[in-house]
Amino acid sequence: MAITFTEVFRSNVLDSLTTLLNGEFNKLPIFFDKDFKPRSSFFFRIIPNSETLEEPTITDQLRNYSVLVKLYRKTPGTVTKRNNYTQLVNYVDRIKRLIANNSNYRPSSVYKWHDGRISSVNYQPDLEDSEQGYQVTDITFECAVLA
Repeated sequence: MAITFTEVFRSNVLDSLTTLLNGEFNKLPIFFDKDFKPRSSFFFRIIPNSETLEEPTITDQLRNYSVLVKLYRKTPGTVTKRNNYTQLVNYVDRIKRLIANNSNYRPSSVYKWHDGRISSVNYQPDLEDSEQGYQVTDITFECAVLA
């Protein structure tokens, strides 16, 4: 008997997170590159991080998903609090509020995830050589999916 297959990580988590970010930040492109590529002066890079089984049930599974959202901003000239860090922190605060407002995400009453949250933010991540010249913020998004 053939199994029924659903791409839960892609359809419930990655596509939904992308939809939310595009709705809030419609001028910032989103990329899914495995390795960094300089794309523009301000953009997101989404990297699937992990998936863990929390609770198997008779008919489905509760799984936790983790996604790394990297926010890149080309550093223009001298780095100052007002020109660089304030804008970056404001974007991160908007992302945190966006996810908090959609922690139990059900667009058009279709279940996607619950317990969505930004679990960590790193404003000073280790950078690859190719990322030099950008301010980079690592934002870890986590959620649970019953599927």
